Amino acid sequence: MTGRGEKVAIVGIGSSTLSRDGGRSVGGLALDAVRNAIIDSGVPRDKIDGVSGIYSTDLPTVWPGYVVESLGLKNIVWSNCSSPPSANTVTEGILAVAAGACDYAVCYHAKFRWDMVSGAARKDPLRRAPRGAFDPAMTMPLVEPVGVPNGMFAAMQRHAHEYGTTREDLGKIVVNNRNWALENPDAVFHDAPLSMEDYLAAPQIAPPLSALDMDMPIDGAMAVVITTAERAADLPNRPAVVEASSNAITGGTDFFFRAFDSYASYRVLVERLWNKSGLTIEDMDVVNIYDGFSSLALEWIEAAFDVRGEASGFLEDSWNAETGKLSFLGRIPMSTHGGNIGEGRVQGFGHVLEAVRQLRGTAGTRQVESAKNVLVVNGNNPVNAGMILSAG
Repeated sequence: MTGRGEKVAIVGIGSSTLSRDGGRSVGGLALDAVRNAIIDSGVPRDKIDGVSGIYSTDLPTVWPGYVVESLGLKNIVWSNCSSPPSANTVTEGILAVAAGACDYAVCYHAKFRWDMVSGAARKDPLRRAPRGAFDPAMTMPLVEPVGVPNGMFAAMQRHAHEYGTTREDLGKIVVNNRNWALENPDAVFHDAPLSMEDYLAAPQIAPPLSALDMDMPIDGAMAVVITTAERAADLPNRPAVVEASSNAITGGTDFFFRAFDSYASYRVLVERLWNKSGLTIEDMDVVNIYDGFSSLALEWIEAAFDVRGEASGFLEDSWNAETGKLSFLGRIPMSTHGGNIGEGRVQGFGHVLEAVRQLRGTAGTRQVESAKNVLVVNGNNPVNAGMILSAG
C-alpha cells in the first residue's frame, strides 16, 4: 500500500528462454525478459520511469544502465541495484511505486551458467568466472573451499542431529518440485522425471545432500512491471495485488558458517507478512518456497507453517506418494512451476512469476482452482525477501 493508501500491483511479467545454453549473453537475456514484461503489461515503453535489477557481487549480473540504454527507456526517474535473491529487486520496485518515486517500475534479474556454478561449463572459455581462492565478495560462492554448499551441508547435518530430519524429508521437496516441472513447458527439467527412488540413489556430496538438492544453473532472465492498483485497472491483465512485502535480518548473518541460524530471520519475515496483510497461512492457496537448496526450502516450510523441528512429520502428512507432490494442510501446493530445482536457477524469480500466473488463472495444467492468495519467499539470512500477492 502506498503512503496515499493506494495498493501496488504486478501488472506485467516476462521471461527469456530458460536453458542450459541459451546462445545469448547475460545482458541479452535480461533485455529479452524486460522487453517481454513491458509488452505483457500493456504499459507504453515511454511510461516506464523506474528500473531495478539484481546487480551485485553474485556474478554475473546486469547493470540497470545497460537495460535502460539498450531498450531506449528515456524517462527513468528512479533506479536501483539490489542483491540476490530475485524477490529483493521486486520488493524494491514495490516500495518505489508505493512511495511515489516512480509510476511504473520494471524489475529484473538475469543469470548465466558460468563455471562457478556449473562443472559442465568449465571447458567453455566463454563461461569462465573471475578467479579467486577465498572470496568474501562472493564472486565464486558455489565452488570456493568455504563456499555456500558447505554451509548448507553443515546446517542440514545439525538439523538432522537436533530434529531427526532424514534424506527422505529432503527428497519430498526435491521430487515435488521436479514433478511440477514436468507440467511447466519452460522448465529445464520439463522432460526429466525424478522418482523418490532416483533421488535416494543419487550420490551424496556431503550427507545428506546430493547434487539433486541444489538448484539447476541455467541461462535465463525474468522481469516484472509494477504500478498502483488504480492504474492497473486500465491495463489488459488481471493485476496481482501486493498485500504485504518484507525483508528480514536477525541473529547470525554469516551463512557460510552459521546457515542454521537463518531460520530466525525467516520467522521474522513471515510474521511481518501476516501482520501487515491481516492474512494467515490458512488463507494461502499456493506457497512458492525458495529452494536454492532443498535444506533452505525445508526451513522456509518450517517458518511459513510454524512447525520448527516438526518438519519430518509435517512433510510426511503432506506427501502424496502416488502423485509425488506435497499438499500442505490438505490443499496447498508448493512451487507449482518447479522452483529453482525444477524450473532453473534465476534465484527465486520464477516463484514471483508463477504467483502472478496462478492469480491470473493462466498457469495451464498447473492452475490451482480459484487461487486468490499466494505466499512467495526467497533467500536466506541476511539476504531474503517475501511477499503475499492476491488476485485483483
